[in-house]
Amino acid sequence: MAVTKLWSVKSNLKQVIDYAINPEKTAADVYTEEQYQALADVLSYAKDEEKTERELYVDTINCNVATARDQFITVKEQYQKTDGIQAYHGYLSFKEQNITPELAQKIGMEFANEIWGNRFQVVVTTHLNTTHLHCHFVVNSVSFVDGKRLWGEEKAWFKFRTVADRICEKYGLYYNPKPNRSKQSSYYYKQEQAGMPTRYTMVREAIDEAIAHSTNLRSFDYALTQMGYEHSLSESRKYWTIVPKGYTKPIRLKNLGEDYTEEAIKRRLMENQRVRIVPFAKQTVVIRQYRLPTREQKIKKVGGLYGLYLHYCYKLGYLPKYKKQNTKRLHYLLKEDLLKLDKITAETRLLGREHIFTDEQLFSYKASLNGQIETLIDDRTHLRKISRTKMSDDELSKVKGQIVSISGKIRELRKEVRLCDDIAERSKVMEQNLETIRAEEEKQERKEQNRYDKRR
Repeated sequence: MAVTKLWSVKSNLKQVIDYAINPEKTAADVYTEEQYQALADVLSYAKDEEKTERELYVDTINCNVATARDQFITVKEQYQKTDGIQAYHGYLSFKEQNITPELAQKIGMEFANEIWGNRFQVVVTTHLNTTHLHCHFVVNSVSFVDGKRLWGEEKAWFKFRTVADRICEKYGLYYNPKPNRSKQSSYYYKQEQAGMPTRYTMVREAIDEAIAHSTNLRSFDYALTQMGYEHSLSESRKYWTIVPKGYTKPIRLKNLGEDYTEEAIKRRLMENQRVRIVPFAKQTVVIRQYRLPTREQKIKKVGGLYGLYLHYCYKLGYLPKYKKQNTKRLHYLLKEDLLKLDKITAETRLLGREHIFTDEQLFSYKASLNGQIETLIDDRTHLRKISRTKMSDDELSKVKGQIVSISGKIRELRKEVRLCDDIAERSKVMEQNLETIRAEEEKQERKEQNRYDKRR
């Protein structure tokens, strides 16, 4: 059994309510008021007869099936809370395919009674239109007991699992005693599958590096600290955490995968005790007496916005193209910008093509683009008016071709305008990132220089 989180219903409420109670989804609306449209919508969805076998599996708590919407509204008006969230909508899904609708509805009612039955009006339905039966809940956002809104544990969906599991166990249904609630978002998963660095891959690499030079928790903790990572490996904490560089929100180590749980890390450290481990040491910078000009220094001399973008591309490893990119050596502020490399490349090409080096030149170019767009729109409007007049098929075809051509030009110009807006915004972030990187590199060089002087 799985309980989804509740989601709030602020508008189109009429459709959801009617979906639950009307004989057919295409039936005429029973209510004409627009104020509580969202409430009616959510109830309609929950009580759709096509999915509930002609409302055989529709029940309510603290209200009546036929007048649920009106009773919801009466409570809101009684406590003068008709604005904002109208209701909450959620569902309970069953893993078993052989469960009867009667049992599903019974469990749904028992679940809703325990969670909301003491203070709120609830509509409970069981939908039979999918392989796995599932119960829908529509809960009034205002309590009929004291007029207080639904809040706290009454809408804490992640805590509902314990209630659902207990009821499932009672009726001999499946439940997962140790569910995996640490899955990454699909966005980061897809980026990792494509080989792009994310905050998760950055942290995994750091942990792997620290473990490779450690044989116990103390040395592991020291290695992470020397690498500049904020973390907590306290035995008194329920979860070990680490903060990716450039972020403030910590990540639980167990969320990184099976090899990064507390038990897995301890096991990997124990395995290292059987082999010879090189203690962790920061990479040292070799002090050279003579320094030859580098490509980076040549790029810096370009200056302006175009030079800024070229320098940033160099730091990202995109310049020079013949140089193999090593994402592991990238600064943490730059790694996630690899995900935006296509946009950064397009913006760099625009700056170079139009010879834009200052903000004034950028805004001037954007203004010229907007002027061209307005002119083309006027031309297109004129052609559309002409196309409505009487003319031969050949002439009409020619005019339509011109309209299509102008529309294509407008699209391209609008893309350029968006690039200009992105450059204006991104350039400030680039300057801050490069300044931070430069300061850290200078600090590291000073440390290495001092260490080198002491050895002499």
